[in-house]
Amino acid sequence: MADASERSSERSAHAIYGMIIITSALVADRLHLEDTLTALFVVWGAGIVLLLAHIYSAFVAETGTRGKWLTHSEQHLLIVDNVPVLTAMVVPTVLISLAGVGLMELRIAVDISIVSAVVALFAVGLHQSRQAGASAVSQLALGTLGAVVGLLVIALEVLLGH
Repeated sequence: MADASERSSERSAHAIYGMIIITSALVADRLHLEDTLTALFVVWGAGIVLLLAHIYSAFVAETGTRGKWLTHSEQHLLIVDNVPVLTAMVVPTVLISLAGVGLMELRIAVDISIVSAVVALFAVGLHQSRQAGASAVSQLALGTLGAVVGLLVIALEVLLGH
C-alpha cells in the first residue's frame, strides 16, 4: 500500500472526484427535482455508487499489483482511503434537509450546493498552491483555475453523461 503522504493525496483526489460527480448529478437533475426526498436520492445515490465503484476498482488494482489477496487490514485501509468521495455529500445533504423541513426552498438549497462545490474547488487549488509556496497572486490564479477546470469537468459530465 502507499505511504501516508501518497494516501493523503489520494484521499484529496477522491474528495475532488466525489465533488465533481455529485455536483454533476445535481446540475443534471436540478430542473427536475421537485421534492427533497428525490434530491437526497440523487446525492446519496451518486455518492454510494461512486464509493462502491472506487472501492471495487481499487481492490482489483491493488490485488493485481500485488498478485495476491489483500489482508483484512489492507482491505480496511483501502476502504477508508476511498471514503472521502462521500465528503461531497455533506453540504448538499444538510441544505436539502433544511429545505425538507421548510427552512429554505429546494431550488435554493440545490443552487447553494452547486456554488459551494465550485467554491470548494477554488479553495483546493488555493490550498495546494499555498502548500507549494506560490505567491499570493499565483495562489488566487491557481484557485480560480481549479474552480474553472472543475466547472468544465462538471459541464462535460452533464453533457456527456446525462
